[in-house]
Order: sequence, then C-alpha cells, then structure tokens
Amino acid sequence: MSTSAETTQPTTGGTPLYKRRRRRIYAIIAAAVVVVVGLSVGLSVGLGGSSGPLPNFVISLSTGTVANSDSIIVSDPSLKKTIPAHVKWVPFTAGVTAVAEMKSGSLQSISGVGNPPTVGAIGTGTGIDIVMAQSFDSDELLVPRSVTQPSQLAGKSVAVLVGSSEDYELEGWLSLQGLTGKVKLVSVASEQAAAAAYLSGAVDAAYVYGGYAASVAAKGGHPLTDAEKIAKLGVPGIDAVAVSDTLIKNHPDLVQKYVCAEVQATRDLTGSQSAKYLTQAAGVQGVPASQIQSATKAYPFIPLSQQLYWLGSKAGDTSSPIVKAYAQTGQFLVKQGRLTSAPTAAQIATHIDPTFVKKALSGGC
Repeated sequence: MSTSAETTQPTTGGTPLYKRRRRRIYAIIAAAVVVVVGLSVGLSVGLGGSSGPLPNFVISLSTGTVANSDSIIVSDPSLKKTIPAHVKWVPFTAGVTAVAEMKSGSLQSISGVGNPPTVGAIGTGTGIDIVMAQSFDSDELLVPRSVTQPSQLAGKSVAVLVGSSEDYELEGWLSLQGLTGKVKLVSVASEQAAAAAYLSGAVDAAYVYGGYAASVAAKGGHPLTDAEKIAKLGVPGIDAVAVSDTLIKNHPDLVQKYVCAEVQATRDLTGSQSAKYLTQAAGVQGVPASQIQSATKAYPFIPLSQQLYWLGSKAGDTSSPIVKAYAQTGQFLVKQGRLTSAPTAAQIATHIDPTFVKKALSGGC
C-alpha cells in the first residue's frame, strides 16, 4: 500500500500538514467549549444568577373542598414550571405545625396560614415573611335552632380549631358580645373534629367552614355569625402566603417567580376558565371536581386589587391593616399564655414584604 505524501513530507513552512490539521481540530474544540460555557452562564443569569442544581421548594397547602392559588400552581404543570425550583407540596394540617416545619427547614412556603401561627412565629423569632394576602376565613358559628341571640350561648360549649385564625376570631367576637369566660371553648385539632364534636352531641356549637359547616347545618345547625361579619367588627382573620426569610435572602428571584405564579394562579382561580383549573386542582385537594367548584367560588378570597391595601404599599409600613390585625392577635396570644409578650407593630412590619406582589402586579414578571 502506498503512503500519501501529504502525511509524510514537510510543507514549505517546515510544519507537517497533519500537525496543522490537528491544531485546527483543537482550535475548533476549544471554540465549542467557549460557546457551551457561554450558553450555560447565560441560562444561569436567566434563572436569577444562581448556578448548580435547582433548589427544592416545598409548599404546605390545605386539602379539602376549597382550592386556592397554591393548589392551582401545583396542579398546573405549565405554571409550576415557571418557578425555578423543584416544586413539591405537603398537606397543611395546622398552622402551628407548618410553622415548626418551616423553622426546621423542611418546607419553604405555607399557603393560607392564619394570624395566630404567623404572629406566634414572629414573636418567637422564627424567620417567616408574608408576601401575599390570600383570603379571609369563611367559618360560621353554627348553633342549634333554639339559639337565636349571642346571649343564649352563655353556659354552652363551642368546638373551634386551635392555633389558627378561628379561635382568634371567635374569642374576639365573644369579647365584643360580653361573653368572655361565659362560653366554654373546646379546642380541637381540625375543622373535621369540630364538626364531629357537634354531630356527636359533645358540644353545643361549632365554628367551622365549607363542607364541615354543611354537615352541621344538615343536622339542624344554623349560623349565628361568621368570619366575614366578625372581620367587619374589627377582628379580621387573614389567611396569607408565608415564605421562609432564608429563601428570600438566598433566592429572591425564585421568590419573585413564585409570587408571579401566585398572581397568575389567582387570576386562573377567579377568572372565566376557573372550572378548568379547579377540575385540575381537585386531585390535589382530594375531592370530586363537583364539590370543589361550588365551595371555592363561594370562598372570600382577597382580590388582587386589594393586595397593597392589606399588605401596605411598601415594606415596613406599620399602618397597614395586616400589621394592625397581627398586633391585635399578639395581644390575644399573650392573654392565652401562648406568647410572653406581644411583638410591636414595628417588629411585625419587618415580616410583611409587599415588594414581590407589587412587582408582579405592575408587570414585573
């Protein structure tokens, strides 16, 4: 076999052709590496400047007949994908438990956390920030037909969920009615337990919402008052979206994308195609789509147009309604013995951050 002269004979410049070809190949490989690195950096910047694997982002949300923006997010793959993290969710059983899990680092967001768990967390130094006001409670104080006036509750017992907005609202209402100490409050661990206590005859009344309220009403209970009326009397229970302050410090762009998803999910939840999104969320909520639609549509969600009213237009606003409500809740927790001292309005305001929702609402997504 003959050998090609091109690979054995030197060129006029003294360098064999095969070496020049090898150099060109190395140059091409090096250029390709530069391009790949450049693309990787560009993608990293597009995700907020962070490199490495995506962080885990665990949301605690309630199951049951009422969906919310977070159950829309986790049930809609296209919306969930807008959050640059591995999004997971765990059931919300009680606000106090969820706050403890956030403090341990096992979850990063709590969907629909009420006043007492939030204020208790603030008062004990837990790193928690409120980034969105989600809804009011829809609980009703259901009593027997024979009870038509608040004064008739004296000497009777009422089952109520402990550690969340419900007991705060109910005790505030009882105080306004001059019934403090005259009604026995039976603290239970869930709304289901409160309804069951009423249905079994263990208590005279129950403060419950949604399907649990419907089950009590079916057995003769009727509403003496409800959370919305109590809020108008000056005792508002606000279910909010809380995020770990560690996440805000380390991944502010992720939190912004999350709040942007919250805003879009709220629009989906309340818009003309809500039935489609609620049907998707039914699997997350663990109920049939037929139940979730009617219960969710009747729920008192806080409109997007009122976000900056409740949270304040800037961080640190001590005059915002949510700061005032939390300050009032702090006094309630001190009286209950659940806090040794109530956090001040200034302390509370440092845990209210409207900047993310403000940016989302102004087109910053």
